Amino acid sequence: MAGETTAVASSARKAGHYHPLGGIGETMTKAYLTTELETNDVMEFGYIPAGVTLLGFIFKPSDLDTGTQLAQKITVGSTDVAASLTGGQTGAGSFVAITPMAVTAPTKVTMTCTTAAQTPAAGSISLTPVYSAI
Repeated sequence: MAGETTAVASSARKAGHYHPLGGIGETMTKAYLTTELETNDVMEFGYIPAGVTLLGFIFKPSDLDTGTQLAQKITVGSTDVAASLTGGQTGAGSFVAITPMAVTAPTKVTMTCTTAAQTPAAGSISLTPVYSAI
Protein backbone atom coordinates (compact mmCIF):
# COMPACT_ATOMS: atom_id res chain seq x y z
CA MET A 1 0.00 0.00 0.00
CA ALA A 2 1.45 3.36 -0.98
CA GLY A 3 2.36 5.97 1.58
CA GLU A 4 3.57 3.69 4.36
CA THR A 5 6.45 4.55 6.73
CA THR A 6 9.02 2.04 7.95
CA ALA A 7 10.33 3.47 11.23
CA VAL A 8 13.83 3.50 12.69
CA ALA A 9 14.26 2.80 16.41
CA SER A 10 14.77 5.85 18.59
CA SER A 11 17.89 4.11 19.92
CA ALA A 12 19.45 4.82 16.51
CA ARG A 13 19.64 8.43 17.67
CA LYS A 14 22.87 7.47 19.45
CA ALA A 15 24.38 6.11 16.25
CA GLY A 16 26.74 8.44 14.47
CA HIS A 17 30.20 9.00 15.74
CA TYR A 18 32.39 11.60 14.19
CA HIS A 19 35.82 13.09 14.39
CA PRO A 20 35.82 16.70 15.64
CA LEU A 21 37.14 17.80 12.26
CA GLY A 22 34.39 15.96 10.39
CA GLY A 23 34.51 13.12 7.94
CA ILE A 24 32.34 10.18 7.05
CA GLY A 25 29.56 9.00 9.35
CA GLU A 26 28.27 5.51 9.96
CA THR A 27 26.68 3.84 6.95
CA MET A 28 22.93 3.40 7.35
CA THR A 29 21.56 0.46 5.34
CA LYS A 30 17.92 -0.51 4.92
CA ALA A 31 16.45 -3.53 3.17
CA TYR A 32 13.52 -2.88 0.86
CA LEU A 33 10.70 -5.31 0.08
CA THR A 34 8.93 -5.00 -3.26
CA THR A 35 5.92 -3.54 -1.39
CA GLU A 36 8.05 -0.67 -0.02
CA LEU A 37 8.77 0.90 -3.41
CA GLU A 38 5.43 2.59 -4.03
CA THR A 39 4.79 6.32 -4.33
CA ASN A 40 5.04 8.11 -0.95
CA ASP A 41 6.51 5.09 0.89
CA VAL A 42 8.95 6.43 3.51
CA MET A 43 11.94 4.57 4.95
CA GLU A 44 13.55 5.99 8.10
CA PHE A 45 17.31 5.39 7.97
CA GLY A 46 18.79 6.80 11.17
CA TYR A 47 20.11 10.04 12.61
CA ILE A 48 22.75 12.63 11.80
CA PRO A 49 24.58 13.53 15.03
CA ALA A 50 24.46 17.01 16.53
CA GLY A 51 27.32 19.43 16.01
CA VAL A 52 28.11 18.82 12.34
CA THR A 53 27.58 20.48 8.99
CA LEU A 54 26.11 17.90 6.64
CA LEU A 55 27.68 18.08 3.16
CA GLY A 56 26.08 15.12 1.39
CA PHE A 57 25.64 11.37 1.25
CA ILE A 58 27.31 8.42 -0.41
CA PHE A 59 24.23 6.80 -1.98
CA LYS A 60 24.50 3.11 -2.82
CA PRO A 61 21.28 1.40 -3.92
CA SER A 62 20.83 -2.05 -5.35
CA ASP A 63 18.74 -2.40 -8.53
CA LEU A 64 15.30 -1.88 -6.97
CA ASP A 65 13.40 -1.35 -10.22
CA THR A 66 13.91 -3.66 -13.16
CA GLY A 67 12.01 -0.99 -15.09
CA THR A 68 12.99 2.67 -15.34
CA GLN A 69 10.61 4.71 -13.20
CA LEU A 70 11.78 4.67 -9.56
CA ALA A 71 12.68 8.09 -8.16
CA GLN A 72 13.44 8.93 -4.53
CA LYS A 73 14.34 11.86 -2.30
CA ILE A 74 16.38 12.23 0.90
CA THR A 75 14.97 14.30 3.76
CA VAL A 76 16.90 15.41 6.85
CA GLY A 77 14.51 16.47 9.60
CA SER A 78 11.83 18.29 7.63
CA THR A 79 14.14 19.51 4.84
CA ASP A 80 14.32 17.77 1.48
CA VAL A 81 18.03 17.83 0.72
CA ALA A 82 18.15 15.73 -2.46
CA ALA A 83 15.43 14.88 -4.98
CA SER A 84 15.00 12.93 -8.21
CA LEU A 85 17.48 10.20 -7.22
CA THR A 86 17.24 7.46 -9.86
CA GLY A 87 20.12 5.17 -8.85
CA GLY A 88 17.62 2.54 -7.68
CA GLN A 89 16.64 1.97 -11.33
CA THR A 90 20.04 0.43 -12.10
CA GLY A 91 21.91 0.03 -8.83
CA ALA A 92 24.24 2.90 -9.68
CA GLY A 93 25.76 4.53 -6.63
CA SER A 94 26.88 8.14 -6.40
CA PHE A 95 27.93 10.95 -4.12
CA VAL A 96 24.94 13.22 -3.52
CA ALA A 97 26.19 16.72 -2.66
CA ILE A 98 23.72 18.95 -0.83
CA THR A 99 23.59 22.56 0.25
CA PRO A 100 25.60 22.47 3.52
CA MET A 101 23.25 22.07 6.48
CA ALA A 102 24.15 22.78 10.13
CA VAL A 103 22.82 20.02 12.37
CA THR A 104 22.48 21.18 15.99
CA ALA A 105 20.47 18.24 17.39
CA PRO A 106 20.30 14.56 16.37
CA THR A 107 18.21 14.70 13.19
CA LYS A 108 16.37 11.89 11.43
CA VAL A 109 17.19 10.90 7.84
CA THR A 110 14.40 9.50 5.66
CA MET A 111 14.08 8.42 2.05
CA THR A 112 10.77 8.71 0.20
CA CYS A 113 9.74 7.12 -3.09
CA THR A 114 8.47 10.02 -5.17
CA THR A 115 7.76 7.83 -8.22
CA ALA A 116 6.92 4.16 -7.73
CA ALA A 117 9.08 1.41 -9.18
CA GLN A 118 7.76 0.16 -12.52
CA THR A 119 8.78 -3.43 -11.70
CA PRO A 120 9.84 -3.52 -8.02
CA ALA A 121 12.70 -5.76 -6.92
CA ALA A 122 13.72 -6.45 -3.32
CA GLY A 123 17.10 -5.04 -2.37
CA SER A 124 18.73 -2.43 -0.18
CA ILE A 125 19.97 1.14 -0.02
CA SER A 126 22.96 2.39 1.94
CA LEU A 127 23.39 6.05 2.87
CA THR A 128 26.68 7.26 4.33
CA PRO A 129 26.64 10.86 5.55
CA VAL A 130 29.59 13.13 4.89
CA TYR A 131 30.04 16.13 7.17
CA SER A 132 32.40 18.59 8.76
CA ALA A 133 32.48 20.13 12.22
CA ILE A 134 30.19 23.13 12.67
